[in-house]
Amino acid sequence: MNKYLFLAALVAATLLPGCSGGVPQEVIAADEIPLYEGSAPGSESWDWEEFRLDNPADGQTYVANVTTPTLLPFLPESGRATGAAMIICPGGGHQILSYSAEGTNVAQWLAERGVAAFVLKYRLIHFAKTPEEAFWYVLGLPEPAADASDPEAARLHRTEAINMSNDDGRAAVAWVRRHAAEYGIDPDRIGIIGFSAGAGVTASVCFDHEAESRPNLVAPIYGGTYPGFIPEDAAPLFVVAPELDQRPGLTGIGLYTAWQEARLPAELHYFASCEHGFGYKDDGAPVNDWISLLLHFMQKTGFVPGE
Repeated sequence: MNKYLFLAALVAATLLPGCSGGVPQEVIAADEIPLYEGSAPGSESWDWEEFRLDNPADGQTYVANVTTPTLLPFLPESGRATGAAMIICPGGGHQILSYSAEGTNVAQWLAERGVAAFVLKYRLIHFAKTPEEAFWYVLGLPEPAADASDPEAARLHRTEAINMSNDDGRAAVAWVRRHAAEYGIDPDRIGIIGFSAGAGVTASVCFDHEAESRPNLVAPIYGGTYPGFIPEDAAPLFVVAPELDQRPGLTGIGLYTAWQEARLPAELHYFASCEHGFGYKDDGAPVNDWISLLLHFMQKTGFVPGE
């Protein structure tokens, strides 16, 4: 099919009522919860429209133009709850969120195994004026020409949005810790996992936090950089990456090496012949085993009870 016709077909499907590529509603424990009371600090003037995109080509859901950060809870049945919780940060280059493959799919899997999960919808760059434009990114096609009338303003906006996404990661950990008793969560067993740009958010929280926003386990998946120091209260580290990532070199190797040299709990997994962005899908691909390895790491570190 001509790629432009395919794009049009995707957009049309998105706008049809009842088209949903997300997790079935019956497994979602609650509605989205605003991360902040009132407007998110620093972005009070952001007034563009958020888009939710359900892609019939891959059955996955994407979100663009986030201005109001939220948490979407997935809670385990009371008899299976371990008391542990994970914040999940989807990726998408700070332009879009791969909301199901790197968010709700992961949350559902964890909740089914007793880990309360909260999908973070963090603030993004004002990237798309219409759903049609947003789908250019989803499809990996050349992006529409950006407004280059003020490239410096665009650069500053990108930097601002990335800083705010990192703030949202810290606020998410702090929010879950403040509300831990309401969800049956141990406030000393709250971790954070992120993918690609979301792994950058995860790493930022790992290295820059207050006591309330300190994570007890961190899992950057194909992303996250090592700033050259380890915090005194560093949490156990779980790293996953593909052999064929976007940039030369082994993604996450600096983080893992630093933890190993400091004799801190850490685990690293590379998947051969895989590329960036695999997320988690229940499609039988061997790379999806990474999520079971994460659960085993949680057990080995005492984050969840062992089998």
